[in-house]
Amino acid sequence: MNRNRWLLFLASLILLAAVSYVDYITGDETLFFVFYFIPVALCGWYLTQGAVLTMATLSGVSWFLVDTLSGHRYSHEGVRYWNSFICFLAFATIGIVIQRLKRSSDREAQARRDLEKAYLELQRSTEEIRKVQGQLQVVCAWTKRIHVDDKWLSLDEFLKQKLGVNVSHGISPEAMEEVKRQIEGKDGLSKQQ
Repeated sequence: MNRNRWLLFLASLILLAAVSYVDYITGDETLFFVFYFIPVALCGWYLTQGAVLTMATLSGVSWFLVDTLSGHRYSHEGVRYWNSFICFLAFATIGIVIQRLKRSSDREAQARRDLEKAYLELQRSTEEIRKVQGQLQVVCAWTKRIHVDDKWLSLDEFLKQKLGVNVSHGISPEAMEEVKRQIEGKDGLSKQQ
C-alpha cells in the first residue's frame, strides 16, 4: 500500500477504536452496532478488498470484546460468538457492497468521460462536414482533383482529410465491362493480323 492508503487504514483503525470506546462507555443497553460500519465503509470506498475484510474482522473482534467487557449476559455463551460472527458477516458485506458501488461509480465516470470525448469528436466531424457541404466544390474536369483551401486534392485525399473517410479501391461493373470490351477489341485486332 502507498502512504495515503496506509494513512486511510490508520484513520479507519482510530475510528474503530473511538467507536469501540463510545460503545463500551454507553453500556450494553445502547445499540451502537451500526457505527462499526463507518470504518469498514471507509475502507470499502478508498481501499482494497483485503483492507475491507481486515477491517471487518477487526470490527467483529472489537464488537465481541466490547460486548464481553460491558458485562452483557446471554442465556448461552455461544450466542455471543454467534452474534460476533453475524456482525463480521454484516461488516464484510457492507464493505464489499460499498467497494463495488465505488468501482461502479468510477466506471460510470470513465464512461461519461469517454462519451464526452466521442461527442466532441462527433461535433468536430459534423462541423467539418457542414463546412464542406456549404462550400461549392470545384473539381478539375480532366484530373478529377478537388480544389480545397488553395490545394488540389485527389478524391481519396479529400475524403480522408476533410471527412475522415478511409477509402479502398475496387472496379465497378461498368468499368469491368469497358475493360472486357477493350481486351476483346485488342484480341480481335491481333487475330486479324
